[in-house]
Amino acid sequence: MTKRAILLSEGDTASEQSRLAGILDFFGVSWKTAQAATFWDLHHEDRNSIVFGSVRAVSAVLARAQDAESSFAQNLTFYAYACADRRESERALQTLTGSANIFLREAPGRALSLSISRDHPELTGPMGGLEISSQLRPEDSILVGGLDAKSALTSVIAADGAPVFVRFQVNAVAIFLNASSHLLDIDQAVGPAYYDVKEHFCSVVPLVMFIRHMFRDSAWQPQELGACLIIDDPLLKQRYGSCNFRTLRDLMHRYGFTTNIAFIPWNWRRTSHSDAKFFRQEQGRFSVSIHGCNHTAGEFGETSPLILNNTAKLAQSRMKKHEARTGVHHDSVMIFPQGVFSSASTEALKRNGYVAAVNTELVPVDSDGARTRIRDIWDVAIMRYGDFPIFTRRYAHHGLENFAFDLLLGKPCLIVAHHDFFSDDCERLVDLIKKLQSLPCTLRWRPLGEVIRRACRRRFRESDICEIEMYGSELLVENSLDKTARVQVWKRENGADFVTDVRCDLEPIRWTRDADHLFYEAEVGPSSEKHFQILYSEPSEVGRPKQSIRFELSVAIRRVLSELRDEYLSKKRFLSSTAANIK
Repeated sequence: MTKRAILLSEGDTASEQSRLAGILDFFGVSWKTAQAATFWDLHHEDRNSIVFGSVRAVSAVLARAQDAESSFAQNLTFYAYACADRRESERALQTLTGSANIFLREAPGRALSLSISRDHPELTGPMGGLEISSQLRPEDSILVGGLDAKSALTSVIAADGAPVFVRFQVNAVAIFLNASSHLLDIDQAVGPAYYDVKEHFCSVVPLVMFIRHMFRDSAWQPQELGACLIIDDPLLKQRYGSCNFRTLRDLMHRYGFTTNIAFIPWNWRRTSHSDAKFFRQEQGRFSVSIHGCNHTAGEFGETSPLILNNTAKLAQSRMKKHEARTGVHHDSVMIFPQGVFSSASTEALKRNGYVAAVNTELVPVDSDGARTRIRDIWDVAIMRYGDFPIFTRRYAHHGLENFAFDLLLGKPCLIVAHHDFFSDDCERLVDLIKKLQSLPCTLRWRPLGEVIRRACRRRFRESDICEIEMYGSELLVENSLDKTARVQVWKRENGADFVTDVRCDLEPIRWTRDADHLFYEAEVGPSSEKHFQILYSEPSEVGRPKQSIRFELSVAIRRVLSELRDEYLSKKRFLSSTAANIK
């Protein structure tokens, strides 16, 4: 039976309820509201439901229960969170538990050690066993005291040893309590920098864990958790700057990870035959993506469709020439130089055959900062700009907790580095890979294009019908069942006028559309997979803007100085900064 969420209303909690409903909608969980005062009268048939509400509302509901040990009550699970009034929450908690020895206290105003239990992997998922240092929000509380033995209180997350997220029982009814009163609005805007879950760790992580655990059979789930390391800028040489690609190859084989090289198309003539042979032989581990065109800082921050279209087209042309002369395959995945992109750039990429983009920055340069929302960042990829996917990636210094939270959400694990990250004989890299491999989840390390083609959300509506949300212009669907599965695929597509064809294993198939989405269906045989592709019309040629000799010369000088910096001056800080200033 599919579980449903019930949101308890208390009269003055419309804002809280709206925020909670938004998060449940994001994960694809169906819900309805219920008044705490009439809960037992009107919802006695809602068996196996998951009830959300403040600790005050949950306490009131259970206090009104005629028979809290009835089979109906025991089939319910409650998620309770603290009220804004800490003292009121404390009184409700004491009433709920029947214990005067449990208290809610304000968290210390300093960094605390947050630890997630590793004893409940089915609940904590990829975040189980993590320990991080962070300061709690003013709305966060810690639990002090305890319950009697029959309540079986279990700490899931603790701050300096004091529980902040716990599970316990009241008359055999399971209750999960979050001591934070903060409910995140996932429609709030984000800044250009990376998303850091530590900003509201105690309010967000318990809730997402709980939803993922309780609705695993009905909420959206990832097809797999893909992973890849991405190195920006290098030429295809066996050694570039501080990165020795032969050493990296050996480490990939030893630790089982993959590496993508974000290659600058301007360099398409510069791969030697011997270097090309090396990378061809290692294409299972190494992959190549497209890093801008000339790699000038703002080339995809342009807003002119003409300029963007020609830049995207030129980058593709150069990469095809590179593949033709070297035999080194590349994926049509754009990685924006220095993270700079405009909201108009995504349409140019979509209509010039790119599968997706990958980026560290979250907000386009022509945005006032209010357009990319938290729900966009939590999604498998940002789809807000032209319904074209921008997959987010992270540096090592973003912290293991952010990689783990991305995986809990169902996002791919994409790591970004530059050649100087390998200057310590790859010790930092190996340390990061070991930590990621130790997370309690299964990472599928693949070439970057493969990670993106398999990145989707899916849920089974019946035993053999799988509903899938597609992100990139290509999708690989795997059926691990021993029987044929019917897949029903939809993709956000406001610009479906540009769609010319949908193909399954290169053969055209029927598709439909509405105002916001594109749909198609297919069957995938047992223990097999199929490749789907959406084709778009190319923009009509309006003219090619001419680039002056001065511009071409400036690009060449920029590339030469960048390589001089990376290859020779990077270990000498003064000389490196001088070269950067000249460039």
